[in-house]
Amino acid sequence: MPSMLRSCTLLSLLSVLVAQENRPLPELADATRIVATADLRPLDWPALLAELARADVVFLGETHVDDTTHRAELAVLEGLLERRGGKVVLSLEMFERDVQPAVDDWLADRIDEPTFLQRSRPWGNYHTAYRPLLLAAKAAKIPVIAANFPVMLRRKLGSGGKAAFDALTADERAFVPTEIFPASAAYWERVDRAVRGHMGMGGGSDGDRLYDGQNLWDNAMGDAVAKARAAHPEAVVLHVAGGFHVAYRDGTVAQFARRSQGSKAVVVAIAPVPDLHAAHPARDRERADHIIYARTLARDFHDGTYAVEVPAEVRYLLATPHDVTAAPLLIWLPDRGTRPEDAFAFWRQAIGKHAAVAVLEHPFPETQDDLARGGRYVAGDSFRGDYSRITHALERIVEHITRRQAVDPQRILIAGAGDAGAVVLWAALYSEWLGVDMIAFDPNDLTRLGMEALPDQKPAARSLRLLGTTVAKERLDGVAADYQKLGVTTTVAAIDRSSVARVDAVGAALLLPANPTGPADRVVLQLENDLPRAREWAELHAQRLRHDGKSVTVTTTVPAATPSEQVRKLRVGGDGAFPLTVFADGKGLPLAGGPFGGTTIVVLPAGISDAEAAAWQELEKSRAIKKRSMFANLSIARQDGSPSVAELLQQLRQRGRSRMLIVPAMFCADAATMQALRAQVGDAGAGLDLAWLPGLGAELAK
Repeated sequence: MPSMLRSCTLLSLLSVLVAQENRPLPELADATRIVATADLRPLDWPALLAELARADVVFLGETHVDDTTHRAELAVLEGLLERRGGKVVLSLEMFERDVQPAVDDWLADRIDEPTFLQRSRPWGNYHTAYRPLLLAAKAAKIPVIAANFPVMLRRKLGSGGKAAFDALTADERAFVPTEIFPASAAYWERVDRAVRGHMGMGGGSDGDRLYDGQNLWDNAMGDAVAKARAAHPEAVVLHVAGGFHVAYRDGTVAQFARRSQGSKAVVVAIAPVPDLHAAHPARDRERADHIIYARTLARDFHDGTYAVEVPAEVRYLLATPHDVTAAPLLIWLPDRGTRPEDAFAFWRQAIGKHAAVAVLEHPFPETQDDLARGGRYVAGDSFRGDYSRITHALERIVEHITRRQAVDPQRILIAGAGDAGAVVLWAALYSEWLGVDMIAFDPNDLTRLGMEALPDQKPAARSLRLLGTTVAKERLDGVAADYQKLGVTTTVAAIDRSSVARVDAVGAALLLPANPTGPADRVVLQLENDLPRAREWAELHAQRLRHDGKSVTVTTTVPAATPSEQVRKLRVGGDGAFPLTVFADGKGLPLAGGPFGGTTIVVLPAGISDAEAAAWQELEKSRAIKKRSMFANLSIARQDGSPSVAELLQQLRQRGRSRMLIVPAMFCADAATMQALRAQVGDAGAGLDLAWLPGLGAELAK
């Protein structure tokens, strides 16, 4: 902005221009969206600054580490300086009252900046966040108020209460308000929501919390702003503090109001958002008089790192039913160990005739112990940002599908299990746009989620169901209590392990007709090994049969009285349900993928019969897989013979092939088998694009 540039020295101006040359930083006007909350009227920057310049005090609530927020703060200060002819007082939460002499000395050039920083206990992100404000104030020769409560005195009063307050020395009293006023009950309720789950924080009566650190902060800052207003009646006081302290005109604003009655105070909240169109002013209007939505572009120094926001795809699979003009929609988030394509196949079989199905791909892919692909939704300690980003992605997915597909926006369900169930819990609590039904099956991460702040407003989620098989109902009841407290219709139930229970829960939420079952038409699917992935793949086959009206049981042990014609052994070859003839037309053989195809390497297990080995070799010779894709190739390796996987890879490399999918010739291999295969490959796979699949079970279900 022109006024900002005028306040810079020539040297700093040149530095700014050089730094910004050809850099993709949007203009502040393009990185923000401003709303006057009284009538939800949009404002541009000149209009906002004109309104703020008519106030006696402007409370500016910030997020401490957001870069666009700090640009907006500087713009407000510069705009007020210009419109009030330099008659502005800057008040800051970021400095405590006992360092006021150091602030004054640096502003007056009596000490240099290193000395100032040594004496003033600046916040860790001073240089990138608050130094520009102080430089602008110094250039304009305006007062800067260190407004916060001194930390040592705050500790003393926090432990000693009124007795400690009465015992303060004269020197100490110079740094604290003459009187400490209580906060409102509504304010303490917000505080308790913000610190829930943290040991020793929150709770107690208003009287007991008079000397709580939060209340001391607000009293100190409210008192400092009131004194600045009285000492400079011709100026506007701009107080910059964390957004919680000034939200809903409570906290610091309320403490100021009781000390400076009749002053015109305006509250401005700066709210970071991933996209400006993601702002929801109608829900936020009680927070402040004006809201500056700030597009998140970069994060300041925090927890030892800096960060920037960059575009990233969140991919999903989508299928919509034929001949349904307003289909309900299931958005399913697969658990950590589940391949998205398997979940997609399952739900299409289960409800795809009546409902649209969308399945997310994991934002953080990872290889499982059995070498199949799975993934996570959060990575380490960045869980808040990761959960928030996937929640924003869900909002975008709902928007895009409902705009482009023939779905019913009133019948949308978001559901997930395990790690994905935790995402559902986060979205149900913090999304401002997802006014849909949600189900979390056996959600993980409950301890960490239980320590996050509860929102001030009722969440947008229409309903939430917590369904537990491995997570105890009592644990889920405790989680549900917080959602019920906030007004979300929340129910808890225990369900059995079967996929039928999940399908029934999803179908009921989407108001789908029940799948017909014929009790006389019974099928038992027998697993050789009760592995999680083998059972998951077995459920794919079971769901196909249920779709045809059959009653299906998945088990490892078949009851003795079961007729043999009802039993299907989930085994490839031999006496299994999948003779090698099923691969003759290429179906059941997974593809290596890629735009130009690849080679599927089927590894024959040790002990396979000569007849079955010959049948596999005939499939290779006849190029059966090319009936699925002309770009695909099939090669056969042996676990205990020649060619081994390593030998075959060397041969394929010599033929110029580089992309391979390695899969054992069985329904589902365990992790040990897959790890042994990878060990056999050794250095032979160096430089090749190798993928792994622990069996043929999923492909056989398609």
